[in-house]
Amino acid sequence: MDSKAAPPVGSVDKALALIELLAEAGPDGLALRDVVEASGLNKASAHRTLQALQHRGFAEQDANQRYRLGSRPALLVEQFLREENLPTLFRPALLAICQESQELVHLGILEGPTVLYLDKVEPDRTIRVWSRVGRQVSVLTTALGRALIAAEGATTQLSAYTANADPKVAKRFERAVAEARLHGFATEREENEAGICCVGVALRRSTGRPVAVSVTGPSNRMGADRLDKLGRRLRDVLQLSAPPGFSVAPTG
Repeated sequence: MDSKAAPPVGSVDKALALIELLAEAGPDGLALRDVVEASGLNKASAHRTLQALQHRGFAEQDANQRYRLGSRPALLVEQFLREENLPTLFRPALLAICQESQELVHLGILEGPTVLYLDKVEPDRTIRVWSRVGRQVSVLTTALGRALIAAEGATTQLSAYTANADPKVAKRFERAVAEARLHGFATEREENEAGICCVGVALRRSTGRPVAVSVTGPSNRMGADRLDKLGRRLRDVLQLSAPPGFSVAPTG
């Protein structure tokens, strides 16, 4: 219980410290004596606190009387990361990316064979793009969609998305997804909208579907070199500013 200042509510601090301790212990858990030794609490206080945590689902005991983390923390995280909360959680990252790139930034998530726009941040300079929050667009022709499919892993059946597509569109999509897995970002050049190019990066989370962030701009500013630079920069910014629980999809 290392702290420079006394906690405002001692009992709450004890409970939070034990939650952290059980999380670190993993599924094997800890015997009561181990909890006492690691936490610095006396046996009676540790036992009382563990009983309270059990009552609320934050701790549980196995058949060997060892304490481990309960299911409640994971459920709270899942509720916190619900899709309706994602625009608020990602808004600081979207603002930072928009400010740096001075291009339009989108947040999206998979919705069947489409991408659902959850949020958008517009730069100071006007960019005429036919996107809006709540709109759904095909995964085949968007950087967001390609990044999201790539983030789902190599076992994803691309044929589920390309079954009814034009063969040329399907081939471009498959190639773009493979490149996204290799480089860590997906690109799209005037396939979804004439004169508009896009680069997208997906983020995974422990529960729920991946999400993706894209930077969109006119083709005269979004050549191949800039798309590559923006893709790499987008990964760097999201690694630093994405909400807790999200991680940028790995490359390779």
